[in-house]
Order: sequence, then structure tokens, then C-alpha cells
Amino acid sequence: MGSSEVLKTFHASQLSTFNSNKNTAMKHKSIFSLLIFLMGLGMTTTSCEDMLTPDLNRYTENFSGTDTVYFYNGILRNVQDMVEQNQLLGDLRSDLVATTAYSSDSVSHIIDFDRTTDKDGDNQLINRAAYYKVINQCNFYLSKVDTSAVKNNIYYMKREYAQVVNIRAWTYLQLVQTYGRVPFIIKPINSADTGWEKNPEAWATADNLVDLLKGDLEKAQVIERTLGYPQYGEFPTGNDNFKINCTKMRFYADVILGDLYLLRSNGKADYVAAAKNYYYFLKEQSKNGVHVNSGSAASFAEGTNPNGTKYYTAQINPWVTSAFNATSLSSNENVTVIPSAANKTFGRVLTRTAQIYGFDASSSNTTSSDVNGSSVTTSGQVNLSLNYKSRQVQPSNAYLNLCAAQPYAKTTITNGEMTEVKYYEGAGDARLWATAPFFNTKDAPESKARFIAKEAPIVSVTRDGIAFTGSFRHYKSIYRIRQIYLRYAEAINRAGYPRMAYAVLSHGLDSYKLPSIADSIKYDDAAKTKQTVYYMDSTSVTNSYSGAFFIGVDELRRAQADPEYDLYLNFSATSWNNVGIHQMGGFDNVSLIDSLNSYGNRVGQRIIDEANRTKTNTASVRRIVRKLRAETTGEGTGPSESETPQEPTLDELRKTYQEIDPEPAAEASDAEINAVESLIADECVLETAYEGSRMFDLIRFARHMNNDASLPANYGTQWLAWKIARRAENLAPYAQPSQYNGTLYNLMLNPDNWYISNPEYK
Repeated sequence: MGSSEVLKTFHASQLSTFNSNKNTAMKHKSIFSLLIFLMGLGMTTTSCEDMLTPDLNRYTENFSGTDTVYFYNGILRNVQDMVEQNQLLGDLRSDLVATTAYSSDSVSHIIDFDRTTDKDGDNQLINRAAYYKVINQCNFYLSKVDTSAVKNNIYYMKREYAQVVNIRAWTYLQLVQTYGRVPFIIKPINSADTGWEKNPEAWATADNLVDLLKGDLEKAQVIERTLGYPQYGEFPTGNDNFKINCTKMRFYADVILGDLYLLRSNGKADYVAAAKNYYYFLKEQSKNGVHVNSGSAASFAEGTNPNGTKYYTAQINPWVTSAFNATSLSSNENVTVIPSAANKTFGRVLTRTAQIYGFDASSSNTTSSDVNGSSVTTSGQVNLSLNYKSRQVQPSNAYLNLCAAQPYAKTTITNGEMTEVKYYEGAGDARLWATAPFFNTKDAPESKARFIAKEAPIVSVTRDGIAFTGSFRHYKSIYRIRQIYLRYAEAINRAGYPRMAYAVLSHGLDSYKLPSIADSIKYDDAAKTKQTVYYMDSTSVTNSYSGAFFIGVDELRRAQADPEYDLYLNFSATSWNNVGIHQMGGFDNVSLIDSLNSYGNRVGQRIIDEANRTKTNTASVRRIVRKLRAETTGEGTGPSESETPQEPTLDELRKTYQEIDPEPAAEASDAEINAVESLIADECVLETAYEGSRMFDLIRFARHMNNDASLPANYGTQWLAWKIARRAENLAPYAQPSQYNGTLYNLMLNPDNWYISNPEYK
């Protein structure tokens, strides 16, 4: 059978699973391994080329715009080739890492922001080839695909087309976040000529990328919302215990558009646009029962030593299994993943990151046959072993101290009322012990050391925080539900709704926690006026620890008056059912209303911290903080006595009073928005550290601040510089803010240094 016949045959049965193939010798083979020989999958690189161009003429062989499923999956196969590089570049340049005695030059140069080395591409970690290989394959596909092709009255190519558009856009987003300014091409390159690299169709930057991509993405968005997504069954990894359903390998136009608008951050319109896209996606997920679930939290168990002192043992299994399970995607937490094969026999094995973090990988095959010896099945297995000499990267002091600074609280409820909030002194955030636990290192210079463990997930630690080598994780997570909620919070905060953004961190936004607005009449008998006043009616929610404690009547009034309320702020539907993301490691739902953890205190303290950092702790700043803290116990109680109508002795007279307009809902202060954003930035660390997004997050937050006219010029640049320059300091997050690495700080004051140098061609 020729290649074109193979493609046709596959498309005719594309809704069936790959493991239904009666040829059992093939049933365990990943689709990705089958695609290596197909068009455009050349595997060699050269140091001077930024894209694999010598074999591009092969793209045209046996290619039809109506039979392209192999080609589409070939694109995914090439995403495999770039995903680890992208993950490492997103973290190695951040505030979360430090070198070790065993760091290679290529890794240490990236961590140290050395932009003078390897410009010619010798360092494969910084070469753009893998990114542009994906893009060029997408370009070729999109130039040939026939979206009008019909089979059984279905435009069956449109859903696949939308996925390719999304993959290309996502790849460009990664390029811009990594290199800053990159060649933008949407026409296929079919020769070895690299002239496009110096004279492209356009130059893509954070400021224009959404404009370059949104036309195609909006078309893809319409397709997804009307026709749905491709259905290609399960993709075997080669491990008999783990197959990945194609539903977990989808890229979503809503999420990518949200990311693009959030990155540009050109005023409120961009933040609203980002929020609307995230909100639509999350709303659809909520209809399917996908939520931030309290059952996924890491926690601590309290114990007592013989001498009466307390100890705390991290219980990490629920959090790990919900998002990082080595051989399962049973949870809905992972939205988009890229699989890893279990052995190179079955496709691309993604072990590079694990090894850099100190886990050596070895693989093996197991072959068996039936009783007649007529059929053979083969499965693969990847095993990890701890090796401190392979550990080129370790957690930074900044990361460890941020985790340690989080208070951990447990609440006692008696007869439906909170009777005690108990703090576990010194426990910190429980997620640390899954992300970077201690491992015994035997013959190493130190008897134990922290290893970054998300690539080798563990499900338990001892009471001393010691872990044992985990299992190999057969996928890379591109998007997670909690990550998307954090970006939604980031967007609505900058759109002017910091209290609702904070709710994403604390209680979660849903119909069960959001109180309604009630009103009363306030009379001024001296002035003979009457005025409608508003208050939070916490009786409208199912528990006493509701959003009334932090949302605030002004913010809820402004949200409900927003003309686009239903498009990005409305959580009244019962399908919403979330808990706060910070509850994944630090608090339970109820303890967040304790005075120490209240909105007024947490946000107020962060305002003070930021003012001390920037040496701008003025009287106006302190007034804002006093007002926030004063609200801690006042919200959710209804109108005060002065706002409550008196008995009817004056009723007749009051009917004649002049009615004056209600007070307009107060806007959130700029200091409040900035403080909430920094808390979101912290939560991004606590929840998603070492998943490949931290430097991208820092750049995005810095751009928000720099584009905020209420803040001093370059506020965001200085904040990012300070964050990175503090990574080695063994200090609490805001302790001694003037102490940092001055050389690194000055380097980061030039935004060019946030990015990897583009290659130089000779």
C-alpha cells in the first residue's frame, strides 16, 4: 500500500482507536514512531541553521489536502522535539533555580543570563530549530489543507485545521517569550535558503503577536465552538499501563488567545479580552464538572514528639496524583499534554529534563507471544535512578523561602460554626514536599539534598521530608486547569476586579460563595434627604464563610454593572464549583476568613511590603492599608444602624425627603491591584514551579506593571530585576529588600537581557 493509500485508509477510520488494530505486533506502537519516516520529519541539526531545511522538499510528497492525519500527528511529533527545550528555557532563566557543582556550561550560561556565548547555535538548548520546524510544518499543512472537504455531511478537515492553527500560534508564543523578537513566517519554506531569518514576512514581538495571529485563531475558535475537536482515540506510549486519549492532546484557541492578549497587556481592553477567552473555556469545562477540587490539596498531618514538640508530615498524594501522576491522566487537571514514549522503539522519549534535575533514565522492552507463538506484543518501561552528579539544577533559596513563608492553618467547625483556627508553626506550603523534597544522596558531599521532582513524581515523604526516587512521567503538561484559573485571575485583576481575582486564590469563584447585593434607605433628617445604600447579603449563600468576607459590595456592584458581566465575570450558574488555588497547599476553606488571612490583612501587608521595597511607604499608602484592614470584619453583616430606617414615627415626613443618587461604587486602588498581582505571581510559583512557565510569567507581570500609567516608569522592569537578583538570598520574601545581587540586578534592568540571544549567521 502506498503512502497516499495509507493516509486515506486512516482517515476513513479516524474515529477508531489505534489499539483496535488487529495486528498486535503494531498495536503498542505510538503513532509518533510511525511518523518519523513521513514528510518533513528530518532529525539532523547543524550548528548554523535555525531550522531543519535540507529535507523540506519532501514536504510535497504524496500530500493531499484532504488526507492529512499522519501529517497532523507528525506536527505533534515535532512538538515533542521542542517541548523539553521550551520547558527548561522557561525555568532556567527565572528566580526559582540555582546551579550546582555539576552544572554544565550550557546550563549555567542560561541560568547566569550569559547572552554572549553560543550565538551560533552550538548550544542546542538555545537553538530555535525545533520551534521553526513545527511552524514550517504547520505552514505547509495550512497552505494545502482543504477545509471544504466533506464526508458524511461533515467538514471533517476543519477540526484538524483548527488544531494546527492553535499549535502554530502556541509555538510562536513560546518563541516570543523566549527570544523577544523573532522572524514571523506563515508561508512554507521549501528550500535550504535561510534568507527568511534576516528578512522575514514580519518580526513578531510581544506587542504585535496577537495582531499577527488572532485572525486565524478566531476562525479556529469558531470551529471549536461549533464543530468541536478531532477524535483520534488513544495514543499508546509503549507502556502497557498508560495510553493517552487524544482529548488530552488538544490545544485550545480560547486559552491561546487569552495568553496572547495577556502578554500584550495594552490597557484594560486587552485584560478584558484575555479574561473573556479564559472565562469561556473555563465555563465550558465547568459544565463538564471540571473544577478546582479540594480533594486535590496537599496537606500536613500533625504529630507529637516524645518531648511534647509538634512535627508535621506532608500528605502530598492527592496533589501529585491530580496533576503529575506518572502513568495516569484520570484527573481533569491536565488540559493539554504532550506524550513521551516509554522507549525509543515506540517514539520520542522525553527524559532530558529529568536528567538535568538529577534523575538518570534507562529504558527496556518486554516482548511476549501467545501460546502458538503467532503474535507478539512488546511494551516499554523507563526507569529513573537518582544521581547527584547529574543534578545540574537545584531549587533557589527564593523558592524555598517563599514556600516556608506561607502560614499553614487547620480549622475546627462545631455545629456549623468556626470555633478554632490552628496554625502549624513552621510548616509552610505543603506543595513544596512534592515539588522539591529531600533525597538521600549516599556518597555525595552532603547526605541529603533537594531535587526538583515533578519529572519524577513521588506520592509520599517521610516525616523528615525524605522521598524515594519516583516514577517516570510519560507526558509534559502544557496547560493545567489551575494554571488557567491563575491567568484568568491575572486578567480580571488588571481589568479592575482585584477582590474577585483574590477569590480565585482563596475561596474560589462560584455560585455557592458569592453573596448577593441588598439595599436599604439611608435618611438624613437634618438635610431631609434619602439615599439608597447597598450591602452584602451573606444570607444568600450556603455557608457563613462566603465571599462576603472579601469581595466587597463596591466591587460586586461594579462587576454586575459591567456591560460584559455575563461574558467574563458571572459565576451565578450552579455548574461553577471551585475552591481557592492557595488551598492546594496552605489553608482550608474556612481558615481564610481568620483575621490573619483576611483580604484586608494579606493585601494590605503586600501593599506595605511593596512600598518598603520601593522606598515609597507614604501616608497615602498607609491610609489605603488602614481602610482595607478596617473592612476585615465589617463586610457581610448588612447595613449599620445608621443606615437602617428608623421606626415609622417619621415615615410620612420622610416620604417628602429629596432623593439623592446613591454613592457610586468605589474603584479599586492602583496599589490594591498591584498587590493582588504580586500575590498571584507568588501563587504561580507555589502551584506551577518547574513546569516551564516561570520566566514567562515574570516577563508578563513586568509588562503589566510597565504599562500601568499609575506606577512609576519601569516599575515592572525593576520588580523583575529584584526578583531574579534575590534568588540566592536566604531571606524571607520581603525581608531586607535592599539585599540582592547588584550585578544581576543591573543586568536585568535591560529588558533585552530577559531573552535568549537570537542566533548570529555568518
